Amino acid sequence: MRNYPIAKIFLVIISLMLSELSTAEPPLPFSAYYDARFQGLKAQAEISLTQLSDTEFISNSQIKVRLFGATVSTITENSQFEWHNDAPRPQHYEYDQSGIRGRSRKINFDWQNNLAIATVKDENVELQLAGNTLDELSMYALIKNELSNGKEEITFSVIDSNVVEDYHYRVIGEEDVATDSGTLSAIKVERIRENSDRLTQLWFAKNNDMLLIKLYQLDPDGDEIEITLSEALINGQAVRPQAN
Repeated sequence: MRNYPIAKIFLVIISLMLSELSTAEPPLPFSAYYDARFQGLKAQAEISLTQLSDTEFISNSQIKVRLFGATVSTITENSQFEWHNDAPRPQHYEYDQSGIRGRSRKINFDWQNNLAIATVKDENVELQLAGNTLDELSMYALIKNELSNGKEEITFSVIDSNVVEDYHYRVIGEEDVATDSGTLSAIKVERIRENSDRLTQLWFAKNNDMLLIKLYQLDPDGDEIEITLSEALINGQAVRPQAN
């Protein structure tokens, strides 16, 4: 019985150590540039993450579709989120597509009241937030974090346009991906859909902060979208192949 207090203290110390080890660090700032194919047309894409404070971030993405050297459509997204309980918690999201099929939408998140206001075509829809609901850009920060923690089944909720949908991603293997920055070791992830034949696959560089280095999507009608990394900086350092 004399050893019980010592054993108990030891267990408490181990528990605290494990708790500290399991705490996820905030994502690293990055800027990444991609060559892309969008419905048979050539495109250029870029995605960046900027740290505004210890816990606040803004993510931006842009894809420009070109035809005969002229830009025919530009899609931009931005998501401002805070790093909260080891995950992104979005505050504001905007999507804008100019040129062909121009459209826009935005989402304001009110976590104090667990509500979001989604605005599509100047019409507001009030949505109830359950758990940590994400937008279509901040979700990549969550996927990267879950992969870094060894997760192979990743599920979360996303506001898609003006409805809340459940997303499910699954690790399906590892592959080496050839990019302009070199051949990078990647974790391959696929979105699991129950009622759709659309195929979406993503590759994340496992030795480079789980940076998204490739995306491929095939629609049932045959339309394809593919982006592949050309160059990137993570926390100011150029992405290069690393030994496993």
